[in-house]
Amino acid sequence: MAATEEIITISQAQAPFDDHNCDIILRSADGVDFHVYKLILSLVSPIFKDMFTLPQSESQSDISSVPIIDVMEGSTTLESLLLLCYPAAATPTFHSLDDAKVVMKAASKYDIQAALSRAGDLVMAQFFPNHFLELYALSCQFGWQRHAQTAATRALEIKDLGRPSNGFHGLQDISGADYHRLLVYHYRCGVIAQNVGSSLSWLESLSHMAAVRDGCYKCGTIYMKQHLKVASWFNEYLVSSGKELLARPCESTLWELSHYNRAIIKATECAECRKTVFENMKKFHTLYTAQVKKVVATVSQALSATP
Repeated sequence: MAATEEIITISQAQAPFDDHNCDIILRSADGVDFHVYKLILSLVSPIFKDMFTLPQSESQSDISSVPIIDVMEGSTTLESLLLLCYPAAATPTFHSLDDAKVVMKAASKYDIQAALSRAGDLVMAQFFPNHFLELYALSCQFGWQRHAQTAATRALEIKDLGRPSNGFHGLQDISGADYHRLLVYHYRCGVIAQNVGSSLSWLESLSHMAAVRDGCYKCGTIYMKQHLKVASWFNEYLVSSGKELLARPCESTLWELSHYNRAIIKATECAECRKTVFENMKKFHTLYTAQVKKVVATVSQALSATP
């Protein structure tokens, strides 16, 4: 026995796609009629423009002689796509990032660049930062350089990016080259962040930092670059925090105070260092964090650049 065809009940879309003065109707795959204007869609989509020049089928609306074009998209996707095309229309809200991807796929299918651009802004506003890796992948896919940089910068908070994990659900949307660029960016930021602690030339003045200026004859002195002398506990802090920055090159790494607190504890064991360690380290930590943020911001993640 042959399977019976599913009968789709035709319904009408909500405003602004219910205008009976329209000159074309797009019927979604699930039977919703969208009353639209050829001029508007022709201006934003060369695909629609060419489509409207073709002879229209005999299918017409029950309540008018307006031609009907059947499209493959469901009503939810088609509504969001058309809202992105129409001037002064309401801004669509995506229920999930996957829903947004379907709309962007449709925008790409019909070559609606303005809708793609708007969709990029909307998904960044709605789903960042919880889905920043997937948004990085999408930004690379559609050439959104600014959004790719924003997402890549957030990815600096991932420790040891590149190790196997379940955290990157957007791999199906990204090329190997784009993913490699993200890894290179993360590594370069790690190296430059680590160098902040290994070279203190960025400090404008060392007059308030006795642990840096003079070292400590009681708890031990380490000689650094620039002929600086530092207390052994302070050098240990710079080395350990630098290793953390190499793996996770962002200022928030320094907000996690395990290394900082350990340095304070060791400094208080020295009769000389304990006199000034709390005030000095508080000042240095503020400067250190600001410098890491500053140098990392100089590294760019370019979509088109060769790593």
